[in-house]
Amino acid sequence: MLTTVPDIQKIIEKQSIVIHFQPQVSLRRKTVVGLEALSRGLDPGTGKLIPPTLLFGQARDSETRLALDRVCRTKAVEAFAALHCRDKSLMLSMNIDAACINEETRGSSHLLKLVKRCGISPNNVIIEIIESRCDDAGALLEFVRFYRKKNFLIALDDVGAGFSNLDRIPLVKPDVIKLDRSLVAGVHEQFHKLEVVRSFVQMSTRLGCLVLAEGVEAGDEVMCLVANGIDVFQGYFFARPAPGLDAVSGMVEKMDAVAEKHRENRTRKIAEEKRCFSNYAHIILTMCQSLAKRPTHGIDHVLIQFIDMYPNVECLYVLDMKGRQVSDTMCDPVRLKKSKRFLYEPAHFGADHSLKEYYLPIQAGLQKYTTDPYISLASGNLCTTIAHVFYNKIGDRHLILCADMSR
Repeated sequence: MLTTVPDIQKIIEKQSIVIHFQPQVSLRRKTVVGLEALSRGLDPGTGKLIPPTLLFGQARDSETRLALDRVCRTKAVEAFAALHCRDKSLMLSMNIDAACINEETRGSSHLLKLVKRCGISPNNVIIEIIESRCDDAGALLEFVRFYRKKNFLIALDDVGAGFSNLDRIPLVKPDVIKLDRSLVAGVHEQFHKLEVVRSFVQMSTRLGCLVLAEGVEAGDEVMCLVANGIDVFQGYFFARPAPGLDAVSGMVEKMDAVAEKHRENRTRKIAEEKRCFSNYAHIILTMCQSLAKRPTHGIDHVLIQFIDMYPNVECLYVLDMKGRQVSDTMCDPVRLKKSKRFLYEPAHFGADHSLKEYYLPIQAGLQKYTTDPYISLASGNLCTTIAHVFYNKIGDRHLILCADMSR
């Protein structure tokens, strides 16, 4: 592979570009749903491949960038045409250099004419755009509207990377959001990163678009992402880019193995959660039974004893049925993040919890409620809050025990 690039004009003139495809796989369907076309330069003299970074780095002015972009598009569509004849369900994903989209180029219909010439339905083409590279937002939106009316699909590429302009998601209204490798890498080990991914999945579900995780390289990343709502993947873990359908060989066995492992993981996790929450339920019920016999003014002392008795209990506090705190918040001092006291501080007697996630279901009539894991405002740690109504016989009223359980 070359480390120095020959004359870019010669490459464009001779259309010296080869296309490799990388599969995009759906685990639920256990099939390859699409192929992303990736352009590689070819030295006209030696026949050696030129890495993309070196190739596109030579296109420094707008005219050259547009010419190179169109050669890459042409080669991608022509290479895909043969595959399209064999499988009409396959989707072609190809990147459009957003820097080339402006007032002069947006109405050229170059891509539309190209796919029609090659006998490919626009329904089978996904236009990938890195929107942060586009300087003309108006031209970009006109480009998107035009091709969407022609039944092309629109994807935003590299979402979550660098200075990606997330405000353009509601403007572009993409059909596909491709999460960048920077969000995918190590997602199974980083809670904050996983929460960002979850937010994209939740947003995409509501917007009616699909989330694709690109750059997956490890099985643990795939397992984590599929468990959190992502179905379509692209990356070295499944296949490296290769000419034609060479990259697809062996994909079925790979997807079967991943799907089976996901089933095993989910079954095991459900069993673990069942045991965990059964233990939690026993602890909470035991505490509620004890608190039912204690006067309200003595609750704090009892809560401190509970903290010492149950290692999984991080914080405890009691609310009245209006959501007002009638005890202080008792916490395991070892678990409090002293360096972040200005961010995380246990609530005190009289604090209003009426808008908290764990209180509103109780207000609606539930006797107990368990939240999803979140970062506790009391400790700064990952926890699950369990709220449970109990009847205090001494005070002749119902109260709510809230327990932050460490995760």
